[in-house]
Amino acid sequence: MSELPSSGAPAPIFDPQNLIQIGIVVKSIDATLDYFRRMFGFGPFEERNVDYPTATFYGKQSGYRGKRAFFNLGPMQIELIELIDGKTIHEEFLRTRGEGMHHIAFKVENLEEGMRRAEEAGIPVTQSYLRPDGSGGFAYLETDRIGGVAIELIERSPKKR
Repeated sequence: MSELPSSGAPAPIFDPQNLIQIGIVVKSIDATLDYFRRMFGFGPFEERNVDYPTATFYGKQSGYRGKRAFFNLGPMQIELIELIDGKTIHEEFLRTRGEGMHHIAFKVENLEEGMRRAEEAGIPVTQSYLRPDGSGGFAYLETDRIGGVAIELIERSPKKR
C-alpha cells in the first residue's frame, strides 16, 4: 500500500469518501419506525423483506430472512435491521449486545476485490452474499473488536449505482 504524503501512515483500505450507510440492529422495525416518525420526523422509509438463502456466516452457507427499512439522514443512509430467522451476525449482535449501531458501510466497485483486500489486511469476512446474477452483494468484516462497529462493503447493482 502507498503512503499518505502528510502523515506517513498507510493508505486506508477503503476510501472514507465512500462511506454511505449506518446500520442499526433492532428487535422490531415496526416499533422503531413508529418511534422515529413520531419523535424525530424521520422518513420517508423504504421497507423490504429480505431473503438471502445462499448468504454465508463465517464462511459456511447459512441463509437467513429478515426485514429492512432504509431512510436518508442528510447524505447518509440509515438501515434498520430485523432478523426473522437464520444465523447471522445481526442475531449474534442482538443476543450479546442488544439493539444498537451495528455497522458502517462503504460502497465498493468490486465486492470480491474488496473482500480480498480486507483479507490481505488481516480482516476476516464474517458474513457475505453475492447476488446469483453477479450484480453486486455485500460483505461484513470482523472489525468490531476495536470500537465495537463492523464494516460492511456494498457493491450496488448497476441499476442502483
